[in-house]
Amino acid sequence: MVQRNLVNSTEMSSSRVDLSAMNPDDAPLLRAGQASSSTAQHALHEGRGIFSKLSARLWLLTFCSGIAGFLFGYDTGVISGALPYIRDDLLKSYQSNTSSLNWIQGVIVSAAVFGAAAGSALGGALGDFVGRKKTLLVGDALFAAGALLMAAAQGVGTLIAGRLVVGLGVGLASVTSPVYIAESAPPSVRATLVTMNVLMITGGQFVAYVADFIFTFAPGTWRWMLGVAALPAVLQAVGMLFLPESPRWLLAHGATEEGERALRELVQGPEYDQMMADLREQAAEQRKHAKVALRKALVTPELRRQLHIGVGLQVLQQLAGINTVMYFTPAILELAGIHDKRLALLVALAPAGVNALGTVAGMLLVDRCGRRKLLLWSLVGVTAAMLFLGGAFRLAEMNSPPVALDNECPAFEGNTCTDCIRQGCSFCSPTTGAAEPGACISREGSCDGWLPSYEYSAGCPSPYTAPIIAGLLIYLAAFAPGVGPVPWAVNAELYPQQMRGLGSGAAATANWLTNAVVSHTFLPLTQAVGGSGAFWIYASITACGTAWAYIQLPETKGLSLEAVQELFRQ
Repeated sequence: MVQRNLVNSTEMSSSRVDLSAMNPDDAPLLRAGQASSSTAQHALHEGRGIFSKLSARLWLLTFCSGIAGFLFGYDTGVISGALPYIRDDLLKSYQSNTSSLNWIQGVIVSAAVFGAAAGSALGGALGDFVGRKKTLLVGDALFAAGALLMAAAQGVGTLIAGRLVVGLGVGLASVTSPVYIAESAPPSVRATLVTMNVLMITGGQFVAYVADFIFTFAPGTWRWMLGVAALPAVLQAVGMLFLPESPRWLLAHGATEEGERALRELVQGPEYDQMMADLREQAAEQRKHAKVALRKALVTPELRRQLHIGVGLQVLQQLAGINTVMYFTPAILELAGIHDKRLALLVALAPAGVNALGTVAGMLLVDRCGRRKLLLWSLVGVTAAMLFLGGAFRLAEMNSPPVALDNECPAFEGNTCTDCIRQGCSFCSPTTGAAEPGACISREGSCDGWLPSYEYSAGCPSPYTAPIIAGLLIYLAAFAPGVGPVPWAVNAELYPQQMRGLGSGAAATANWLTNAVVSHTFLPLTQAVGGSGAFWIYASITACGTAWAYIQLPETKGLSLEAVQELFRQ
């Protein structure tokens, strides 16, 4: 009952309620909800004016910290375009065995993800110990070193090692950047500024696809794609030298004068006094309970509920399938029937652009509509788009062109292009039409000996390419405003100060571990059940996640970080 009231407390408080008619145990909770709603309405009324008066230093902090999101997004997007060229270079020895090729590609992708999981687990504790700013600088150094190592790789082992190092840097940054912004921003624009970090993620993905396409015309292709990522890491490190540490972190560690000075640099106008009073009260409360053991803090019902929500949101974000789309967009487009790698990269710019624009919409809506409403509508849209994508892929699979010519694939069993591809062979499709019969050849072979034809190794020629691309665009348009930014925004404001790094780190680690599992299993899953089966599985998971979020997620719109804690204590 308390859990359900927690979810609805801020919603109920918008109307007059007779407290005398309430259960006595629930009345304090409703009063807290009414106070929260009043705070939210005032913050939204003032929000537009405050947003226009943000200090230049706070904008610089948001931008420089957001470069961590750009690095996160660039790494996510760039590997999808680099993989086809890595496959033709370092992975030539795997070409004869589709299962081995899919497995090693999954290892290359997921190495960075496992590294990021370790980095985010370390980043929460490191951020609490040495500060948010220094943790981001360590992440920059790791990312730059890993990017250069990948660019110089002469073997698969070195490439994977570089991916692991890059992942460590991304993990440190992914957990620290949202917290650094949230601890420095006024309540009325906190989620908007945290969402700018997510905008930088989607912007990084878009830039990655542009870079992938440009570097296809350069010698070394994938080496340039991966190595150029060192530049924004260096840019962020330089920018961080001109920024203060998080005011909340400084005050929590007894550096009162430095904390007040940092807050004065970042926040202007009437919110400075209120934030300063909240911070002093919080610091005093924290010092009073400074000797409370971590084990005791973890068993409190408030923190358990916060971790349940925070970790659950991050896991749900990944199980909604976003990084199957972002890591493997060119591969998905090949599954949809686009045979040319360079064309697939060019077409992939459209989904990346929609993702970035959708995040801008989320930025504008998250502090107006609220986290809860935005997330739930987004999840409904994602589920519908996944069902549509699965249906489009199913139509393509059912109308796969036949194999009618002599074939050279020893493993081939069946009579369609889909059968040919699933057996680890390539399909030669005549240039006269997508539905025309073709030949099934081994991966070591070539279509040059046949009539003028295109070679397909990941998917089959299909008249349903346009609906599949439309489904991808609908999916990203639904995902980007809500499921993309809300888990990061909520986790940045969910936990008490002394547990914020630990809680955010645990949630980010769960995000990356789920990301690793999903990205490593996507290609084998599509080989086993096809694109249709894969997307229908993700749709089912997202539908269940929508029901969970409806029950569990409270609204924190317009609340100070201290008021969020009071909401959970009540």
